[in-house]
This record gives sequence, C-alpha cells and structure tokens, in this order.
Amino acid sequence: MKLSEQLKKYRKAENLTQKELAQKLNVSDKTISSWETGRTYPDISLLINLSSILQISLDEFLKGDVTTVEKIDKDLKMKNVYKYWLIGVVAIFLVVVGLGTFLTNYQYENQWVDRFNPFIKTEIGYAPLPENKTLKAGAPYKDIVVVDDEWGNSTLLDFYGGLHPKDKDYVMVQHRGLYVSRISFISRDVIPKIYRNYMYKDYDEMAKNVKVMKKYGDGGIPGSDKHFGLSNGDYE
Repeated sequence: MKLSEQLKKYRKAENLTQKELAQKLNVSDKTISSWETGRTYPDISLLINLSSILQISLDEFLKGDVTTVEKIDKDLKMKNVYKYWLIGVVAIFLVVVGLGTFLTNYQYENQWVDRFNPFIKTEIGYAPLPENKTLKAGAPYKDIVVVDDEWGNSTLLDFYGGLHPKDKDYVMVQHRGLYVSRISFISRDVIPKIYRNYMYKDYDEMAKNVKVMKKYGDGGIPGSDKHFGLSNGDYE
C-alpha cells in the first residue's frame, strides 16, 4: 500500500481530521492533503512524528511503497552532501577571513610573511649607508632607515649588498614591508630632493635622529617599531 494511502487509513483510524493532524505536526492542513493525494511526501523527521501520532511502526508505515522509500533515501543522501558542502564552504570562508585578518594586522613584523602579503604594496625608498669600515665583509646592512615616500614614511630594513663604492654611499631599495627584493647603490644627487628633505647626509646622524624620535613616540604606526614617519627638515 502506498504511503499516501497508509497515511489516510491510519489518520481515520485515530479519528483525526486533516486539520487536527496538521496541528499536531505544526504544518498546514493543505500539506496533509498533499501527502494523502500523493503529490508530496513528508521528510524523515515528520515520518517519525507521524508514526508516533498514528501509533504505527515506521517499518509498517512505509511497507509496500518502494518508490517513496527510494525518494526519501535519495533525499537523505542529498541532504548529507549539501551538509558537507556547506561545512566545507563555511570552513573555507573562515580560513580566508582569518588569513585576511592575520595579513591585515601582521605587517612589518616578518619579511617572509610580508613577501607574500597582498595587503602590502611594493615601495621604492632611499637611504644613507654607514661607512664601509663599519660593515664586515659578507654581513648584512642592519636597521637601515629607508625613506619610502615624499611624506617621510620610512621603514627600518635589513638587506645584503656587499660594501658600497666610496662615491655611492646611498642606496635605492625596492621592498614589500620588511622583504627587500632589490637594491642599488647610488649617489645623493640621484635621490629626489623631496626625499632628501627627510634624510641626513650622515648615516649615524640619521640613525640617531630615528632613535630619539622613536624614544619619545613621534610618528610611527601603532604596534610596529619598523615602520614610522620622519620629520621634514633641511638636510641639504
């Protein structure tokens, strides 16, 4: 016997109208009518409630209606597929949001993270260099104050490059955050004047000025000690 016929039979056996049964299931009486005419069928959770209300086992209720059982089984499998698909989408979303938040907040802290961080733009800056005698062969330049733009925004950078020529004691640096991709030794007159207005001619004076500025909290980005702003001056 079909499920629709079973439903109608056992509903009447319990002396329930379609409306009364609908109220017990918290559905509309039109839904009950649709089930009993075979246009639609209840999902598994409603079938369990129906078997309890009509006092019949689920096996007996579905017995003989192979077509409906197959449809219900297919629906259950599809729901599981959608459930796992939804879990996957939510997981990917959370990972993307978490990674985006991390990359947005974790900047100028690690050169390898900065290298692949899409939220940090590539910049080209200029800096004075220490005298050759202060740099050991093969050692990196450490904490070089690189002026990145015409507003004095600057970054403390480490990079390799070997000893600079005597007539080229400045450097042009291409970098993304703390990651340095390229350098070139240059003379001071190559640097745009608007950049030189933030730049002492002497490296030691430049470094000393930055230490004083950072000590008293002038300029800078909250939470970062590698990226800050310099004061404009006449250092020509």
